[in-house]
Amino acid sequence: MAQQIRTIQPEADPSIILPSEEREELRAVITGFVDRHASHEAVRESADSKPGYSPSRWATLNDELQIAALAVPEELGGHGFGFGDLGVVLEEAGAALLPEPILASAVVGCQALVRADDATAVEELLAGVLGGQTVLATALDQTVALESADGGTVARGLAEGVLWGAAADHLVVVATSGADTVLAVIDLADLTPSPREVVDLTRRRADLPLEGAPARVLVGPGRAAQVLGELRLIQSASLAAEHAGIASRLVDATVEYVQQRQQFGRAIGSYQAIKHRLADMLVDRERSRAAALYAMAVLDEEGAEDAEMAVAVASAVCADAATRNAYETIQLHGGIGFTWEHSAHYYLRRMLGDEGAFGGGRAARREIADLAGV
Repeated sequence: MAQQIRTIQPEADPSIILPSEEREELRAVITGFVDRHASHEAVRESADSKPGYSPSRWATLNDELQIAALAVPEELGGHGFGFGDLGVVLEEAGAALLPEPILASAVVGCQALVRADDATAVEELLAGVLGGQTVLATALDQTVALESADGGTVARGLAEGVLWGAAADHLVVVATSGADTVLAVIDLADLTPSPREVVDLTRRRADLPLEGAPARVLVGPGRAAQVLGELRLIQSASLAAEHAGIASRLVDATVEYVQQRQQFGRAIGSYQAIKHRLADMLVDRERSRAAALYAMAVLDEEGAEDAEMAVAVASAVCADAATRNAYETIQLHGGIGFTWEHSAHYYLRRMLGDEGAFGGGRAARREIADLAGV
């Protein structure tokens, strides 16, 4: 069968990534929250705590800022905004390295529930996720088995290295039910997770032995492939938005430092060699911002044929930009940058952890090549 070659040019109107008053107001709200509640010291402290994040900060994100409800339709209890608006939140969350399960629970898991075959069957669960009382984990790249037992359905198998797995109440995962592939949600209440040693201390991972855990089909075989494809696009675009926020924050932090650090009676930022490296960091920031904005916004465009390509490009551009900027930040901060006390190491660890969990820029470039047919 001939390979389908998708468009490699942006097709949506460029206005979808233009700044708007509403989005800038939303950004101001999120940055204000970060300034008050998520300094690097506060993030580091909560990442070292037992749950791996701050329950009080998570409650504020959901109760006051209602981030999970942003891109949920109004008829399902959300606010009906688009992914373009959600991208603003994710940028700032990435910039602050928030350890809360925003990506898995408030974004991907929540959108999985929105796409359930029977909205009424998951109404209570969705309400809990929107309110932050229930935490979802997701494993879209793994498959477990479902089988009937005692008049119900249970899961069999092991979900490995699940992000926020130890803190989650439910897991959204791909499953086989007989000969069919479905999307299922599994109750983790009675499981004993096995935490893993992680590179990124702000994102805990755990193995989940699912033997006998209560499960239900979220999306049946008729729509499972379509919904899974949509969720993977949402996950990749959201991750790219986080990485764009990281790339941006690292530029600001490094510029601030090189303006203050003196050598031979001058700020080191005044030297041409430093300026060139800062310029490269700035270019990476602007490229990643544009790519991430477009990838998130195009998800709101009905029938957009370039969505897969846009998300793959954003994944590659943003992962590479944030990783390069993390290394440059460590280098340009000199001796202090190489100490564990400096925040630059947390940003680098986030990027290395995300590469292991999601594939990184190299995997995204392979996806681009496949989509372009080269």
